[in-house]
Amino acid sequence: MPSYPYLDKIQFPEDLRKITEAELPKVCYDLREYIIDTLSDVGGHFASNLGVVELTVALHYVFQTPTDKIIWDVGHQTYPHKILTGRKKELPTVRKWLGLSGFPKREESEYDLYNTGHAGTSISQALGEACARDLLGKDYKVAAVIGDASIATGMALEAMNHGGHIKPNMLVILNDNYMSISKNVGSISNYLNRIISSQIYNKGKTAFYSFLKWIPLIGPALQALAHNMETSFKHFMMRPGGLFEDLGFTYFGPIDGHDVNRVVQMLQNLSKIQGPILLHVLTQKGKGYKPAEADPIKYHGVTPFNKESGKMASSDSNKIGLSKIVGKTLSDLTDKDKRIAVITPAMIEGSGLREYQEVYPSHTFDVGIAEQHSVAFAGAMTSGGAIPFMCIYSTFLTRAMDQLVEDVSLMNLPVRFVIDRAGIVGPDGETHQGLSDLGYLAGLPNMDIIVPSSAQDIIDSLHFMKDHTEHPIAIRFPKDNGDLRELKFDSPLPVTKAKGRLVSEGEDLLILSVGFMLPIANSVAEILKKQGVSVSVVDLFWLRPYDRDLVHGQIQKNKRFVILDESYIHAGASGFLLNEIPANLLSKFLKTFALPPEPIHHGERNQILNHYGLTAAQIADELTQTLKK
Repeated sequence: MPSYPYLDKIQFPEDLRKITEAELPKVCYDLREYIIDTLSDVGGHFASNLGVVELTVALHYVFQTPTDKIIWDVGHQTYPHKILTGRKKELPTVRKWLGLSGFPKREESEYDLYNTGHAGTSISQALGEACARDLLGKDYKVAAVIGDASIATGMALEAMNHGGHIKPNMLVILNDNYMSISKNVGSISNYLNRIISSQIYNKGKTAFYSFLKWIPLIGPALQALAHNMETSFKHFMMRPGGLFEDLGFTYFGPIDGHDVNRVVQMLQNLSKIQGPILLHVLTQKGKGYKPAEADPIKYHGVTPFNKESGKMASSDSNKIGLSKIVGKTLSDLTDKDKRIAVITPAMIEGSGLREYQEVYPSHTFDVGIAEQHSVAFAGAMTSGGAIPFMCIYSTFLTRAMDQLVEDVSLMNLPVRFVIDRAGIVGPDGETHQGLSDLGYLAGLPNMDIIVPSSAQDIIDSLHFMKDHTEHPIAIRFPKDNGDLRELKFDSPLPVTKAKGRLVSEGEDLLILSVGFMLPIANSVAEILKKQGVSVSVVDLFWLRPYDRDLVHGQIQKNKRFVILDESYIHAGASGFLLNEIPANLLSKFLKTFALPPEPIHHGERNQILNHYGLTAAQIADELTQTLKK
């Protein structure tokens, strides 16, 4: 077993605070090695966690957590935080069924304030905590840790605008691991920040301004001049801080986020300054592990890998992710029609668009973590004559509900929504489950919805969607794979609007299958067939408008019908279908098999399905018992 002499002394932050400041670099070394050793065996978010080791140690060393509040944005960089807050032994279970969450989770620890998975929320939450503290007359510190991508979100800027206006005592730490401003790290920057963050400087500045103000006649003018000179000097010497100063935050930085003693010194100094503060910290994703430093995108999330070489286990060469199928198909379509554009909110890699971007950079619009803007932007592109495909995860599309309604569906603008990670997403857990999209999409005016059940369906549907100009249209699919040997990229099959598929035909029970629940539906039918139950299976394929002739005809032919839907039961396909199916046929409805309206925790898809009674064997068993009655 590896030895971690300094980390082994720490179970909780109070243990960390017993260690001398001079020994903190050794704590950071142990912490980083423990993360590398553990994740090389079990996988998980990797590069981002290696990048915040020193920052995390410094925060828990200076802040009296959990009394003082640390709020993490997004949260996939909180493994060091979890290790230092009593969960070190549980790290090998991270992102596994009944194991440690890969994100902050209130149910796990009092040190995790919010269940965080979406970007841009931390400053709003820190501001709310600070205002509640002041309202109730309490005394504790509040800090938000936010990345350089997240701070550009509208929500983060709205929160800073508000915080800069009401000016509570709070700290925002900008963890910058991308912006090319390393020239500001060095002796001069450190010297200026030591002066600007020291009590002597700030108290002296206050006294000097007070003195100027009381000089007769010209005092106020001199005070304003001095303030303008100071602001101009700071903006000139530390140019990245100008925006934050203008929003009402006092800016410090940038500083080297991997110099733990320097970060500790800054946090100690800043804790004595009043008002909202932004500390700009430079870090490197993958710090301390050379393969991850060289390719932080590849090592953002890892499967088990060889620690010495960095090589991850190779996947089946015949398998291709559904996201990559989308990227390749859109490339094929753009080859023939240059009106096509692809839009994504900071999900180039996740949405399988890297190769598309390389071939068609001028047709690719990565708008950053700005889902609201992306949807309104896509709507306007259709109005201008372009053919935009809006590629987005199901969980992130919920952030753009207003734009879906106001800026697309009400105006009937034919945006093509390509919704990835729909259904159970597995290890990312409740904040990322794509279980709501069918419910709200089916409730929007003018929205057409395709629910493919195979990888080939996705190829065929994207070709159809290109020329679909009647309405906005959405296709949604899970995180899954297709078999390259079976796919026809060059000869897609024709798609007819509002046509479903009769997969098998019986007389006792009809199963209406939504999307990738089809294999389960077919297995249920096989199990019941062996018990003498005759089963029809309809693959809806088109949900809205659905194939009324096929569905209604099969309901009439069968004694009972059920729906299989990988969604929340109250936010999936059932509500739409049961309001569309004629009343005289609804007496045959038995049940919808779907997820309950509760947070669906992380784990592999089959584990989650089993937990909620949604495997083929469980569904067949329940139906057998019901049909006997």
